Amino acid sequence: MTALENSLEKSYIWLNTLQSKLNTPKREDAYRLLKVVLHELRDRLPITEAAQLGAQLPTLIRGLYYEGFRPRPTTLNRKDKSLQPFLRAVEKKMPRFYPKPPSELLRATFETLNDFIAPGEIEDIKACCSKELKDFWPSPSKRKKAA
Repeated sequence: MTALENSLEKSYIWLNTLQSKLNTPKREDAYRLLKVVLHELRDRLPITEAAQLGAQLPTLIRGLYYEGFRPRPTTLNRKDKSLQPFLRAVEKKMPRFYPKPPSELLRATFETLNDFIAPGEIEDIKACCSKELKDFWPSPSKRKKAA
């Protein structure tokens, strides 16, 4: 298997996992949601933590993650890092016709990240979040094989 095929396979595993959690027939919905949540999360993290998260993503998803990234010396203010602004951003950026509430979409994406990102990295990410967002992030369940 070539490096490209391996990266594509890993990316599909991530997308299929999220698609299953969303119970949607469209992989495109999972792709769009993953992009929205990763961008919102990335922009709420300090630059070094954002880079550490990026390093754990499959190559093709890493490209999606860094798309449009403009590193800033400081992250969003504390208020903007709370749960409600995150949910509003997900709601605004997902298609209006999408049948699930933003909280369900965000939770499914966080669960998917729990499935594939090292637990220590998840804890580092959560440490950069508001208490409300940390409490919202589901606890990791039985970990899948790293993809």
